Amino acid sequence: MPHSSGGGSHSGGSHSSSHSSHHSSHSGGSSSGGGLPSNRRSSGQPFPGAKRYLYYRNNRPYFVYANYDVRKPDPMPRVAGFIVFFIILLPFIIASVFIIAKSVTVPKRLDSDKDPKFVIEDNIGVVEDKKQLKKSMQEFYNKTGIIPAVITVSNDDWNEDYTSLENYAYDLYVTNFKDENHWLIVYSEALKDNGFIDWYWEGMQGDNTDPILTEKRADSFTVSLHKRLLQRDTYSVDAAIALTLDEYRPQMMKPYANPAGCVGGLFMLVMFGFISWYIFAVAYKPAKVSEEFKNAQPCELTAVYEEPCNFCGGIFIVGMHTTCPHCGAALPAHHYIKDAQGNVVQIL
Repeated sequence: MPHSSGGGSHSGGSHSSSHSSHHSSHSGGSSSGGGLPSNRRSSGQPFPGAKRYLYYRNNRPYFVYANYDVRKPDPMPRVAGFIVFFIILLPFIIASVFIIAKSVTVPKRLDSDKDPKFVIEDNIGVVEDKKQLKKSMQEFYNKTGIIPAVITVSNDDWNEDYTSLENYAYDLYVTNFKDENHWLIVYSEALKDNGFIDWYWEGMQGDNTDPILTEKRADSFTVSLHKRLLQRDTYSVDAAIALTLDEYRPQMMKPYANPAGCVGGLFMLVMFGFISWYIFAVAYKPAKVSEEFKNAQPCELTAVYEEPCNFCGGIFIVGMHTTCPHCGAALPAHHYIKDAQGNVVQIL
């Protein structure tokens, strides 16, 4: 059903449209940490695929067997966590983008009559240039598909039987037009005894015009037209209407956004972005390499021999160092018997 696009009066100012009041718009061992399992394994005992590493603790040598380099952190849980989290988060990201996209409207020209009849019904003789008014109405229709119409009446035509010009304009619309593609502008006036022109005007738009003639645009049009109607020495009634149609015609088909939808979608994106940052930058940190393992060495010796350092007494593995791993002192030379693979098998 048609509804007001706004209006006003000579003595009462202008009022906004009534869009909202009539209808709705449209494994075992250790893992690397980080909260996710890893295929990396370490143990104090040999197992298939493991390499032996030598490290020191409390001035003694120890061995750990692992299928990964114990001196490096495991990047895979963090990568896997990102993938899993992204998969979980993806629907919400899509929903946020969808909300934002749906909040942006690209107006589509109305599929109105290809050769509409432009109603200019001047019952009180205030239209001075009907040809120019019709030209502005035609151009507005060509751009938007909305069919403007102008009817002028006397205050006596409605003020006794109607509580407002808006109600009268509604009846004029449904009486004259059988579709929801028109935009009717009704102007009414009467000359009082003191010479004051008591005029009123009201816009009445069909529901199909709402995606183009939005509440914001209708209200802006109302303010502009009302200002011109107040300047009667400068603009006639028809000139005020024609000029305002010309003023707003270029912007009618521009895309526009629903602020509530955009803010909601952006809020969701920011919220999920913060959650992602917190998880990966604060809460979800990759495993750190143990201090004991930082200086670990791969040890491929078939047999190992321990000796104490002559300076600090710390135990070290013969054949793995040239300086003491505990105090840094130079170690004495040893004579070995090695096998074909170069492993120390006996100290002489």
